[in-house]
Amino acid sequence: MRLSASAAALPIALGVCAALTTSLEGQPATDSTVARVAPSYRAVRASTPMRVDGRLDEAAWSVAAVTDRLTQVEPDNGTPSAFRTTFRILFDTRFLYIGIAAFDTMGRRGVRVQDLRRKFDYFSNDLAGVVLDPLHDGRNSVSFQTNPYGAQRELQIFDGGNFNREWEGVWRTRSVISDSGWTSEIAIPWATLRYKSDGIPWNMNLLRIARRTNEQSAWSVYPRNLTVYRMDFAGRLTGLEPPPPSSNIQLRPYGLFDVARAGSGSARATATSPAIGGEIIWRPTTSLQIDATVRTDFAQAEVDRQVVNLRRFSVFFPERRQFFLENGNVFELGNEGNFTIRPFITRSIGLDGDGNPIRVQGGVRGVLRDARYNAGALLIRQNGRDSAGSTAFGVVRASRNFGESNRIGALAVVQRTDGSGATAGTTSTTLAADGFARLSATTTFEWMASTSDNAATGDRGVGAYSYIGRQSNTLLTRLITSLATRGYNPSAGFVSRSDVLFVSPWIIGDWRPSWRPSFLRSFKPALETDLFFGPRDGRLQEGLSQAYVDFNFQNGALIYPYVDLNFQRPTAPFALVGDVVIPSGRQDYLRGGLVLRTDASARVSVRADFSAGGFYGGTLERADMSARWAPVPRTAFAVSYQVNQLHGVGAPARDATTHLLAPEVRLWLNPRVQFSSFYQYNSDAKRGTLNARFSWEFAPLSYFYVVVNDRRTVRAPVMGQMPGLPSDQLLVKLVYLWQL
Repeated sequence: MRLSASAAALPIALGVCAALTTSLEGQPATDSTVARVAPSYRAVRASTPMRVDGRLDEAAWSVAAVTDRLTQVEPDNGTPSAFRTTFRILFDTRFLYIGIAAFDTMGRRGVRVQDLRRKFDYFSNDLAGVVLDPLHDGRNSVSFQTNPYGAQRELQIFDGGNFNREWEGVWRTRSVISDSGWTSEIAIPWATLRYKSDGIPWNMNLLRIARRTNEQSAWSVYPRNLTVYRMDFAGRLTGLEPPPPSSNIQLRPYGLFDVARAGSGSARATATSPAIGGEIIWRPTTSLQIDATVRTDFAQAEVDRQVVNLRRFSVFFPERRQFFLENGNVFELGNEGNFTIRPFITRSIGLDGDGNPIRVQGGVRGVLRDARYNAGALLIRQNGRDSAGSTAFGVVRASRNFGESNRIGALAVVQRTDGSGATAGTTSTTLAADGFARLSATTTFEWMASTSDNAATGDRGVGAYSYIGRQSNTLLTRLITSLATRGYNPSAGFVSRSDVLFVSPWIIGDWRPSWRPSFLRSFKPALETDLFFGPRDGRLQEGLSQAYVDFNFQNGALIYPYVDLNFQRPTAPFALVGDVVIPSGRQDYLRGGLVLRTDASARVSVRADFSAGGFYGGTLERADMSARWAPVPRTAFAVSYQVNQLHGVGAPARDATTHLLAPEVRLWLNPRVQFSSFYQYNSDAKRGTLNARFSWEFAPLSYFYVVVNDRRTVRAPVMGQMPGLPSDQLLVKLVYLWQL
């Protein structure tokens, strides 16, 4: 479908949304300006030995003060919680203890837990926990959370909105379910926390999610448009007498046995490769951590989720390897989303362009965090690949905090690849500067500017990014602009596409009229626009404007219809999938769709996205579906399936169909022993992959793994038949953590 009025459609749509904005902002805003006085809690020293079993029956708990004053954040911001929850806090010379009693009139029947994995989903489970700011600087905090089955979830938070969800600390928790709800005990070693022993109260908040009614509550209330991790809305924790901070050393060696086979028939080869290596983690001060690694191994890392890419952009895959996830956000700057520009990504280390592993020889990393500075340095070396020699990466990152929530920083990346044979060595560099400012409690601004000199390709260019956004309880407005010149190609970074100026205004409402049905929590009308221009000629290259309305149900389910207005102006033909080739020229089209999601905390949950309409001169019908069945928290079965049917697309007009199928099984004996199996079939890549993994955390952050990988070319999705050239692998790995 050709849209002759496409140029006029965007301002008209923006005008309609602006009118809607006026209506939304006119709603009563009492819940966004919740009257609050920062609460205070005084911890006491444990008078008897403590045993972490989740029962709260030690005599010391009877001496601790009880706080049960939780206030709703969702759904009724500022009103008392409908569920009674008590917290107690104790300490001794080794641990800080949190005791939690989460009451529910339905008792055991009210518990909602989907699985027992570490890092369980925040929005789909019952949970309770604590957020601590031991440096009492309002900027660096940590959170420890658990659920009724004693699973662990922890994260580091910076400036209330920059999350390191993959951080794993040494701590223990156990939970017990009863007829009145559930109880839990958390024990956090002082060595896990970075704190000042100056007697100044810590910032703290306590939280609970009662998933049966989808209620979120907190000890120190905050506006629902913010998060519980905003320490400017926290309460105070007093009375602590922690031991003086001391040097902390951890040893984390591993032993690995790897058997790999490739090929078929008489050409099938088997290789066996035992290996040892590990890490040393040293914290000489509360603010500084130094990690050294030798023969870094990532055998237990989860595999990438495969995709069928129908866009004109490279696909950005997230990091999944634990060594790089720990403190990884220190080195992150730039943006992700519909246009990603990142001067440095850790996936450039130890992986080739197809995601295949490259042996990392070793390296060292240092990270500094305190009230004034955040800094990091990384030096690491990997083996050579193909015709290239070994590669060394040097990364330095520093930022300076100023004011209450502002910072400015810089990044430098040097990548040196040694020569090999007739191939000369190369040195590539990337530089960047960035800043962040919280202009008000609801408004933030951030920016980044970068240059790259890629010696391997000869490219030199500039990249930049800016974001300004305001989020109240009733409205989110934001504007993102990004630039990647033709030569911007950071050798150790990622950019979705070069030679692009990206402009993206979004506006999303949160409308909760009094007349809405009781089963609905809110309506969210929205208009999201992404525009891509040529930075030299200013011509539109591509655009998407999506209008939709979310219908959010009280139980977390949602349904939203949407309409997509697409503007495509490719300047050269490009291949899409199969033998489909998209010609250059103007190709505008209209699409519509519907997203459905049931209650994610139920035993059976479903998510689906159906869309149909025009697509590059033809049509595209797309279905993206997933279903999950968790009969008990220790067992979960899931499957996702995506099908794309293209008709008359490209020049010459072609038909094509792609399938992406991914079944998954997860089983738990308890939160520390689990088995998972994940298979993926991608008809476009003609590839089938299997990843099966058993893991046992036999001591805090000490693991035994057995991993099986199978990868082969699949010509057709024939049940029971997997032809092609297979490769399979068996890995047995032992990791042990010594805390010295």
